[in-house]
Amino acid sequence: MFYPQELLPRPRARPPLYGSYIHSPGLLQPNSRDQSRFKPHHCCKRGKFVRLMLPYLKEYCATSSVHGIRYLTDPKLRVFERFLWLLILIGTFICATIVYVDLTALYNSERVQTTIENTMQPIFFVPFPSVGLCLRSRLNVLALENEATDLFLGANATQAKKELFQHFILSVSDIHFNDMRSLTKFFANETLAANLSQLDGIDVTKVLEYTNLRCTHIFVECSWRSKPYNCCDIFELQRTELGYCWVFNSQISPKTIRMAKESKYYPRRLSQNGPGTALEVYLRRNKSYVRTNGHGVHIMVKQPQQWSDSARLLPVDSNNKISLNPRYTSSDVRTRSLSPRDRRCIFPDEIKDPLYKNLPGFVYWRGNCRSRCHQEHVVSRCNCSPTVLFPLSKEDNFTDCKASDFKCLYDHRMTFSVERLAREADYVDDVYENAMTCDCLNSCEQLIYDTIHSSTAMGNNELDQDSYSMRIDIFFQSPWFIKYQTHMRFTFVELLASFGGIIGLFLGASLLSAIELVYYFTIGLYLYLFNNKRNPKNQKVQVPPITLHFRRKITPIKIFY
Repeated sequence: MFYPQELLPRPRARPPLYGSYIHSPGLLQPNSRDQSRFKPHHCCKRGKFVRLMLPYLKEYCATSSVHGIRYLTDPKLRVFERFLWLLILIGTFICATIVYVDLTALYNSERVQTTIENTMQPIFFVPFPSVGLCLRSRLNVLALENEATDLFLGANATQAKKELFQHFILSVSDIHFNDMRSLTKFFANETLAANLSQLDGIDVTKVLEYTNLRCTHIFVECSWRSKPYNCCDIFELQRTELGYCWVFNSQISPKTIRMAKESKYYPRRLSQNGPGTALEVYLRRNKSYVRTNGHGVHIMVKQPQQWSDSARLLPVDSNNKISLNPRYTSSDVRTRSLSPRDRRCIFPDEIKDPLYKNLPGFVYWRGNCRSRCHQEHVVSRCNCSPTVLFPLSKEDNFTDCKASDFKCLYDHRMTFSVERLAREADYVDDVYENAMTCDCLNSCEQLIYDTIHSSTAMGNNELDQDSYSMRIDIFFQSPWFIKYQTHMRFTFVELLASFGGIIGLFLGASLLSAIELVYYFTIGLYLYLFNNKRNPKNQKVQVPPITLHFRRKITPIKIFY
C-alpha cells in the first residue's frame, strides 16, 4: 500500500530573508541536487562591508516611518513592484524639493508687506502737524541799522564796518539751505567779500534772532478749534533749514518739550474736520518791512518732533486753505528679526545700526535723517555747521560757521540745492556735477501729512494800501484716516510649517522621521558595527520558521493486484 500524495513533488521551502538555511539543522535539509536552489544571492559575494551593512539597511527600510520605503525590501513583492515603488519615491522626493525651493525663494525675496489695518481710524489718534510760517523779508531793517549795529559791533566801530555788517546780515536773513541766492548780491561786491573776515567775532545766529520781526509785527488774529488765542502764545520763533520761522505745535525746543512732558494733550490734537475747525491765522505786514521781491510766506507742514521739511510759498493778499490727510504706517514687532534694509524702515532705538542717522536728541523721522544728512554734507565741504540752519549738539564736534565761512556755503550752493536718493542714479541722469545723496530709511512708525493747497485773491474790502494781508486756514480733510501696518509676509515659522506640510504630503514623513534617519546612521550604526566587531562569531541570524502547507486529511487508497 502506498499513498498517492507521496508521489507528488516535495514541498519547497520558503527562501530565507536574511541568510541561508543550507547549514542550519532541521528535518528539511535539501539534498545535493536541490542545493543549487538555495545558493546565496550574488550581492553576498561582495565585500565584507556590504555583507555587514545589508542586513542593517534592510532593517531600517522595514521599520522606517517614511511611507513607501518598506516596500523596497518587502519579500512579498516582486522585483518590478519594488522598482515601481523606487520610482514613486524618487518622483515624490523631486516634487517636494521643487516646492520647497519655490517657498524658500518666496521667503527670501519679499520678506515684508504693507496692508491696511484700519480704514476708519479717528484723527485724534495722531497729533495735529507742526505748522511753520517762514516769512520772506523777515528782518526788521530799522532795528538792524540802529540798535543791532551798536549792540554787536560796539559804539566805536567804523562806518565801513557798520555798512559791511548791515549788508551781510541783510543778505543772510533770507538764506535757505537749498536756496542761497540772497547771498549773490553781497559776494558780487568784491570789496565787501574781501573784508568779511572782520565779522568773524560776531554770533550770526544771535544777530538774526535779535533783528527778526516780532510776533506783533506779523500776526493779527489766531484761533485754534474755533477759539481765539493770542498768536504770540501759540507760535514760537524757531530755527529750521529755512532760517527763523514762527512754528505752531512743535516739540523740538526746550519749552515745547517741557510742555509735552507736563501735559498729555500736547502736542495738540482734535477730532473735527473741515474749514474753520483747526488752525486759522490772519497775517498783516507793513510794506515798509518788505523789500522788493520779498513778498509771500513759506508754509511748512511737518511732524511735531521734526526739525524741518520742505515748504511752499503762499502769495500775499490771498485766502489760503490747506486740507490735511494723515498717513500713518506702523510695523509689527516680528519685523525686528529682519535687517532695516530688508524691512525698509528703522526703529528709533536701533541707534547702533549703520543705516541709523539722526539729529542728536531728536526722535528718528525720515525728515530728521535728511536734515542730519544735509548737515554732514555742509561739514564735509566747509568744516563747520551753520547754527541758523541746523541744531548744534554737544555730542558733535562741529563748530559754528563764522561770517567768512558763508563764502564756502555760497560756493557750494548748487550742491546743497539738489538732493538725490540712493538709487536715483539708476533711473535719472545727474545734470549737476555734484549733488547730495541721502540714503534715509523711513521710520517704522512713520507719520506723513498729505496736503492740498488752494488760494484765492482777497476782496477789495479786505485789502490795505499800507500792508500786505494773508489768511491761512489749516484743517483735516476727514474725521478718519487710513492706518497701514507692515508685517512679515512669510515668517520662518510659516516656512517651517509649509515645509512640514510638503514633506507630509509627498513623503508622509515628519520631524521624527528625520531624527530617526539621523539616529539610524549615527548612533544606531555605531552600536551595530561595535557589536559585530566585538562578538563576530556569536551573531546568529534569526531564521524565520518554515511553514509547510498540507491537506487537512490524507485518505489512503488500497490497490489490489
